[in-house]
Amino acid sequence: MCSSVAAKLWFLTDRRIREDYPQKEILRALKAKCCEEELDFRAVVMDEVVLTIEQGNLGLRINGELITAYPQVVVVRVPTPWVQSDSDITVLRHLEKMGCRLMNRPQAILNCVNKFWTFQELAGHGVPLPDTFSYGGHENFAKMIDEAEVLEFPMVVKNTRGHRGKAVFLARDKAPFGHLIRHEAPYLFQKYVKESHGRDVRVIVVGGRVVGTMLRCSTDGRMQSNCSLGGVGMMCSLSEQGKQLAIQVSNILGMDVCGIDLLMKDDGSFCVCEANANPFQEPKKQIQTNKKIPREQTFLLPPS
Repeated sequence: MCSSVAAKLWFLTDRRIREDYPQKEILRALKAKCCEEELDFRAVVMDEVVLTIEQGNLGLRINGELITAYPQVVVVRVPTPWVQSDSDITVLRHLEKMGCRLMNRPQAILNCVNKFWTFQELAGHGVPLPDTFSYGGHENFAKMIDEAEVLEFPMVVKNTRGHRGKAVFLARDKAPFGHLIRHEAPYLFQKYVKESHGRDVRVIVVGGRVVGTMLRCSTDGRMQSNCSLGGVGMMCSLSEQGKQLAIQVSNILGMDVCGIDLLMKDDGSFCVCEANANPFQEPKKQIQTNKKIPREQTFLLPPS
């Protein structure tokens, strides 16, 4: 606690990611800023929270302590791919209904939990998206292999709850489907954007404003450019069209802080790959400012 006044800002995270590099850096920066501004600050772990409804009113306890002064703002960092509606989202809904301003709000986080849900939100708004198919029940996967052939091979196949480039592959024909797919979550089938193979742009949007852009490139020829899979990332410029597209996506999804991944076309235009409610998850050692990318992976962005 930086002062004796009631808490004004909380940092809410999950025990599973609390010790990860991004969370520790965000926590350090928030603490420093709150002390500088003489605001009270508290770091809270999700499983410390007990939700109550007593005498018809919402309440909160943390490690047995009855909370009587609630924060104005809660910065939320929960592991989005594993968010559970009946537990994690319940905590966030409780805080929101008590008048706390969450960054990001529960519905915005849900919009990014499932990659197909993200595309459902963006569809109909004029946002450029790769053609994408998915399905309802797990038993429909085999049928979808045939249904998705209209997208043509090679096609991109992704677990709708995958993260860090995992459970994503480029299917060149029907052969690999049987032994590569696990069914803990539905998959989506997506038209392959060949010209963006192994590279994309991560755009960081905060409060409806682009605050950073990073070119991510694979170094081993694979389709995924994620730094967690060995790719490298470096700060880059971005055209105004790319910035406005990322802002538009952020606004539609209702995000306060997000990372929008854009795929690049040969004509300099972009289409949306994914949206992330928890950006800054790439390993620090793979984020470079002067790392040399193999010649075949270089890509010049349109001038800003």
